[in-house]
Amino acid sequence: MSLRCVYLIGGVLSLWSLSISRAEFPLLFPASSVYQITSSLSVPVVIPDRKLFWDWGLQMNYALPAQPSSFYAATIWPDEFSRRGKRQLRNETAKYLPAEGRRGVTSMHPSDFTAGELYESLESMLARYGFDESCLLRSVCELARHPFKDTENNMLTALLTFTLTPSLHEAFSPGETIYREVYEQAEQQGFLGEDCSRLYANCPMDFLSGISSLLS
Repeated sequence: MSLRCVYLIGGVLSLWSLSISRAEFPLLFPASSVYQITSSLSVPVVIPDRKLFWDWGLQMNYALPAQPSSFYAATIWPDEFSRRGKRQLRNETAKYLPAEGRRGVTSMHPSDFTAGELYESLESMLARYGFDESCLLRSVCELARHPFKDTENNMLTALLTFTLTPSLHEAFSPGETIYREVYEQAEQQGFLGEDCSRLYANCPMDFLSGISSLLS
């Protein structure tokens, strides 16, 4: 699979609420100072008689130290992430469960964003736009069946490959057995050359074909 074109719109580094020089960099900053890294990827989607781009914005914010106590027992993630409760897994996902058992998962930090939470949020986004949730499973299957060409290694292909390849990250929590089995099965079926459109018939669209083309 080869990407037709990828545009890196830009990476912007900005420092809020503070003006600094290259000669002097303070140890403490004004309250609410934030170091922000923003980037955007824009990929053209080929549709006859239409101009459509798939934009993906990435933003990282780091709170700068405003008082000496900021340097002691610093948290890995902000408190708002630790307060967020684990979401319930959808019952309809169970219909894609494989018959055989699967392997275990590796340990991870309790405040990390798990693969099950990521996949559930992507499924919810697809549903909001009128697509079936199984379209994400089909994308996992299609990418395993037709991986990106090695010469097309860039930020977008690396991000898509990592996100849509459960065997690479193994980031499911012990309580996300359903999601782990379902998505690992989708990857395995694609790797074995199964017909992904038949396995996930509720999803008539192959999203990856909109930004890439198959090489013979």
